[in-house]
Amino acid sequence: MTLQTCSFSVDTRVTSSASPLAPLALWRDRTGAFSVLRALALAIAVAPALPILWRIATADLGPRPLTEVSHQTGLWAIRLLAVTLAVTPAVELLRLPRLVATRRILGVSVFVWMVVHFVVFVADKSFNLAVVAHEIFARIYLLIGTIGLLLLAALAATSTDSAVRRLGAQRWKRLHMLVYAIVLLSLVHFFMQSKLDVSEPTAMAGIFALLGFLRLPRRFGQTLTATLTLAIAVATTALVALVEAGYYTLSMGAPFDALIGADFSFDLGLRPCWWAAIAGVALAILGWARRLASPNKGAARPAMRGAQSR
Repeated sequence: MTLQTCSFSVDTRVTSSASPLAPLALWRDRTGAFSVLRALALAIAVAPALPILWRIATADLGPRPLTEVSHQTGLWAIRLLAVTLAVTPAVELLRLPRLVATRRILGVSVFVWMVVHFVVFVADKSFNLAVVAHEIFARIYLLIGTIGLLLLAALAATSTDSAVRRLGAQRWKRLHMLVYAIVLLSLVHFFMQSKLDVSEPTAMAGIFALLGFLRLPRRFGQTLTATLTLAIAVATTALVALVEAGYYTLSMGAPFDALIGADFSFDLGLRPCWWAAIAGVALAILGWARRLASPNKGAARPAMRGAQSR
């Protein structure tokens, strides 16, 4: 993940006044002091495991428990990947450079969830590595997922400050650009694994598209504002609806206008395209709230740029 977009890096440096155990406490900052933002990121990374563990303890996983656990762990891995990528536009929108520290914990948690996802898959094959290898090479979506996991492993293996020093900032930055390949591989794996019902992967694709579009203003020298975030969210929602309707029209011969009407109707519940709108509106509201709370935007700008360059 790039130094300006997302980072799997975990801080290991502390000042001489910090506790010797401070590097082991992910909720502490570099001085060893308690960090609310880091603690929140850690809670976000760990909290999804609680309902899964409860379902395991109460035997509430259906007839194929390992398959269900594999599905849930993979689903939360891709959701946390989206949350990790959301940090950079949030830093720019909220003028809150301290948020940078949270993406490091969130980034590593994606790898942890993916490892658990893979281990559960292996357990479902009774830990027979020959069967696992055959399954991976026989099913293209499993091979794609495995490649994504290996790329995540490369990012996790270079997740420390010492790795940045060894590789050099520019080489490390280029390596962590692999996050975009990981996003693509994860979505393809998700779509293919979902088979008939692609509602969840379509919703995630819309959210990732939104997060990509939110990076464009800075590329063109523009400042990301709450109003611009809302406009991008509306455009992304319309784009996802058009692409989804077009896909079903071409693949199944369904009427395009009826599909578009269904996307913008709530008779069938919340359609996948709306999740990009929900995410964009939430970010825009946070941006407006931050602006009202801190009207002196210019003072925070240099600090924000400094945070994004690390």
